[in-house]
Amino acid sequence: MADQWTPWVNQNNEILLAQQQVCQLQSSPADSRAGVDFRDQPNGGRNIAFFNNGTSVTVINRSNDGQWTQVTGPNNSQGWVYTPYLQNCNTRSGSQLPDTGDRTGGVPVGTICRAIGSPEYPNIPVRDFPNAKGYNMPFNFAKNTPLRVTEPPAGQESQSKWVYVQSVQTPQQMGWVWRPYIQCN
Repeated sequence: MADQWTPWVNQNNEILLAQQQVCQLQSSPADSRAGVDFRDQPNGGRNIAFFNNGTSVTVINRSNDGQWTQVTGPNNSQGWVYTPYLQNCNTRSGSQLPDTGDRTGGVPVGTICRAIGSPEYPNIPVRDFPNAKGYNMPFNFAKNTPLRVTEPPAGQESQSKWVYVQSVQTPQQMGWVWRPYIQCN
């Protein structure tokens, strides 16, 4: 069974989705095929379809580690794609809920924060995905480093426990940090 979350379901067994992300597929520049494989399951599943770069897909699920995203493509085809291959994502509202696409970890984009760490982590680790299984970036943020909350990369959703930030002093350093390790104004 695929490593995935379970959506909310109501009494009529209808899946409840407040918002759905719509993204375009974009393969690695190194891939001469100019498209993306759909797989039957995340992380090593077999190829079941191929779609050209620029094809619009709707996000319906994510693997727990965030590296794979289940999508619906043309002709209602469903498959898993490597998350970095999703670009230009936007949120299509399925209800009258406010668009929260401009927030990350519950903190508005543009908010200035500082790294506070913890006794175990005075230099806070920075991750490439918003979960504890994400890979560490090749840098940490030292205690009191000023940080700016920034729009997360395409295909990565805002999370309640993780915040996507960049260093004010070194803007090319950015990534996901655990919310309790920062203090925001």
